Amino acid sequence: MQDYNVESSTLQLIVDQLEELIVTVVEEIRERPGVAVAILAGVVGATVGGMLAARAGRRRASPPARVARQARGLGEAADLVGLSVRLLQNPIVRGMVLAAFERQLSRRVPFQG
Repeated sequence: MQDYNVESSTLQLIVDQLEELIVTVVEEIRERPGVAVAILAGVVGATVGGMLAARAGRRRASPPARVARQARGLGEAADLVGLSVRLLQNPIVRGMVLAAFERQLSRRVPFQG
């Protein structure tokens, strides 16, 4: 009989806390409807994004292979950046790049002077 009273009082406490939470949320929505709409939009966005991510994840390659491919591409891009910085240190190459840039700019923006 004692166990039933403990379970009943615990259940009543949980119900009271949930009721108080619902009342608090309703009062906040009445006071600040914009915040409630923003929270709802965030929840809906997170839910839709999660569903789209789960759906798209089934069709793609396994994550380790995809990550390895992306890392390889990133490494190649870093190599290209390093090479271009070394090339731009050469004054002849730098002059040619600036001349090409000036030609492109003069074609796109007519000079009126």
